[in-house]
Amino acid sequence: CTVPHIDYPTAARYPDSSYRRIIKPTIAVTDFDNRAGFAGRWQLGSGMAELVVNELVRSGRVIVLERMHLADILAEHARQEKRLFRQEGRPGRGRLKNAQYLIRGAVTDFTVTGDTSGWFSSPQAGIRGRGTRARVTLLMHAVDIETGEIVASVRSEASASTGWFGAAVNYKRLSFGGETFFRTPLGRATAAAVRRGVARLLAKLPRKYWLPMVAESGPQLVIINGGANAGIRSGDEFLVRETGRMVTDPITGEIIENIPGRVVGKVRVMEVLPASAHARLIRGYACRGFFLEPCKPERLAK
Repeated sequence: CTVPHIDYPTAARYPDSSYRRIIKPTIAVTDFDNRAGFAGRWQLGSGMAELVVNELVRSGRVIVLERMHLADILAEHARQEKRLFRQEGRPGRGRLKNAQYLIRGAVTDFTVTGDTSGWFSSPQAGIRGRGTRARVTLLMHAVDIETGEIVASVRSEASASTGWFGAAVNYKRLSFGGETFFRTPLGRATAAAVRRGVARLLAKLPRKYWLPMVAESGPQLVIINGGANAGIRSGDEFLVRETGRMVTDPITGEIIENIPGRVVGKVRVMEVLPASAHARLIRGYACRGFFLEPCKPERLAK
């Protein structure tokens, strides 16, 4: 069977929440813009983007793709295609993942009040006993790669200080993002702004839910694209539905409705694996890419 187009419907088509599982979105991050007027030797834009990448990975809620140094990956792919390298272990072609969202941002405030290093102009610089106070403000946007639409935009700010009699910090001797940097007021403010900004951005990203689909099919065996990880159990039954089609507004081009495909078969799960499940075709037929609509399980009818 060939499936020329796959229409990914919303989770609302299948109201049964037994198998509902949020899919981790794939995200790429670009260098931030420096709009704070900072003119020190630190690469503020790329450095801030690296901190955002680290926080996104640490959250465990998204899949982060390399884009800032993608040229290095492509160069290694090309290098391994040469005859000098063995064929075993070569990366397969067409396996690089596509990003769903692109994270862009800007640093709009990156200041230290009472600084004595000379990098941060301040009317209170050099006044003894005042301590230092750092302030960092970030703007972050998430752009949908498919449509170019900005789906989330957040502002995050944080500040930190050394207190009235804190020791002066010579930021010229520090590396941005280093361990010593994060022990300074500016480092603490930067870490807090990144942490808050990422948390707010992730909270606003659209949620997409996993849907049971036919991953592979044969005369009798149907492999489902989820198993124990999706809550599928032995004995569960699904209706096999052809891929539907999208209806778009003739003026705006926006999707206004998803028309479901025809029900063409039914399967019953016989074996559940960690990431897939094997089902037997009870009637009809199934092709890779067809959707599986859960029949109401008896365990939920009680």
